Amino acid sequence: MAKSILVISDGHETSNCSLKKARDIAGPLGEKIEVVRFMKTDSNNDVDSVAITALSSELNQAITDIFADYERHEFIESQIIVTDDIVNWVANYCEGKEFDLIVKAGHRSETFFHTPCDWELIRSLKIPVLIASQERWRNKHNVLAAINPSPKNEAHRQLNATILHWSKKWADTFGASLHVVYCLPVSKILKELDIIDLEEYAQNHRQEGEDKLDTLLREHGISDAKIHITAGSPDRTIPHCANEIKAELVVMGSTGRSGIKSIIFGNVTEKVMHNLRTDSLSIELQDS
Repeated sequence: MAKSILVISDGHETSNCSLKKARDIAGPLGEKIEVVRFMKTDSNNDVDSVAITALSSELNQAITDIFADYERHEFIESQIIVTDDIVNWVANYCEGKEFDLIVKAGHRSETFFHTPCDWELIRSLKIPVLIASQERWRNKHNVLAAINPSPKNEAHRQLNATILHWSKKWADTFGASLHVVYCLPVSKILKELDIIDLEEYAQNHRQEGEDKLDTLLREHGISDAKIHITAGSPDRTIPHCANEIKAELVVMGSTGRSGIKSIIFGNVTEKVMHNLRTDSLSIELQDS
């Protein structure tokens, strides 16, 4: 897992967050790191060679400083790419490569976390995407996997397997505690009419949810995960659970909707990520 990592480095991110997260991941998980930083063409669609040289020098210096103690400098490559369409460039570039993970910094403010580019990358790529927060991991941290133990089809079953694989590998590699959360489905009408007590509903159906998760976890050889059962909107309950256990990474699946479908239906993963204050690893649902 994660033998090759693509880092999308943004010159505007705080303290080269993406590079620092890639360094922390690459030590135990990765062998090769490729770093790309983008710049746009000017108003005349011309390329400024001087600006490229300056940006390349700045990026290389950041890599030198951040990876000063990294033992595999020969496995780090970097390049400056001039394009006005980052998502399309990344998608095309990844088709000819075998990246296992993409790392990109999220941009936190009081009003937003992710940029449209973040969303489009998650929707467009079949490779797991880690959107990194500005926070450093603690020595002993928690990983939260969001799982639906009642998959609709084989594609969802495979997605569960991939989420658990990444979560368990991450917990084992970094000495983290593994937590799994299942958000019980509740009728949208009942929620909107406010005629159901979600806490009571979760409590009444907790055993059912725990049994389903326990069966799934045993199938994947996981015996030491802590189980959490919630009810309500995942975009609220999953971030709340992550906050309660002080998770530093949330692993979840993405439906990869794009275009009109995304506008109309949205993507639960994106809604969850909007409310997270931690790293998130999104894994694309593969077509069955």
